[in-house]
Amino acid sequence: MRTDEYFQIIANLPGSSTKTIINKSEAQVMEYVISFLSSGTIRESWGGKANSYQVYELRIYKTKGKYNKNEGKKIDTFLKGKQNIYYLFEKRANQLIKKDEHRVFIVMPIQGKEFGSQNEQRIYKEFDNRFLKIKEVMSEYNAVTIRIDKEYPLDQLVSRIKQEIELSEFVIADLTEERPSCYFECGYAEALKRKVIYIASEYGIIDTTKKTQIHFDIHMNVNLFSNIDEMCKKIKAVIDKNSDVLFKKEEVTITLV
Repeated sequence: MRTDEYFQIIANLPGSSTKTIINKSEAQVMEYVISFLSSGTIRESWGGKANSYQVYELRIYKTKGKYNKNEGKKIDTFLKGKQNIYYLFEKRANQLIKKDEHRVFIVMPIQGKEFGSQNEQRIYKEFDNRFLKIKEVMSEYNAVTIRIDKEYPLDQLVSRIKQEIELSEFVIADLTEERPSCYFECGYAEALKRKVIYIASEYGIIDTTKKTQIHFDIHMNVNLFSNIDEMCKKIKAVIDKNSDVLFKKEEVTITLV
């Protein structure tokens, strides 16, 4: 890279939020792209604190000279006429990402609120803990777990879900407190001949006295569990039994029980 060349990144976040990452080198940009492709997130310090952010789109522009916001010029004006070259980095990043790393998409209803009432927080934490435990289990198989659980504009949400399912080798679907969107995601995965491991707790989370009701004809193939430890054991049992087909994108359909 020439000494007067820099890269500017526009990161589109859920909820129509946009963040900028300015004046990066080619190598630094590649790190962001690899993180985005691997997990759908990037790590950045906005507001003085480093955090991981879920991102649904990256745009990358090469400029001559640094961007200096103190000059009063908006980033959009500074980048006017420049071409988004994300696709160039994406191609190279995909070649650098470990070929033996697997991707698994997680279907899970978004229920409760992180900062809601006590009951809403309880529901939110239960689903969040389930995802974290599934993530731990999948790490044993060198697999990255992807969950779309933030607020996207509808067209971007559907597009991102489809993209992640297409990139995944198989899907784990928690149908506890299922929503119509869960069945849409499972149906899309099945149509792409992605294998789906269906799980659900025996009783609900919103109403813990109510048995989980599974719709349609998949109820016979759902792995029911009573607690998170049993959930992990059943997921591992299914994966170990079907690993030869789960970790291959073969054009076949199987039933996992």
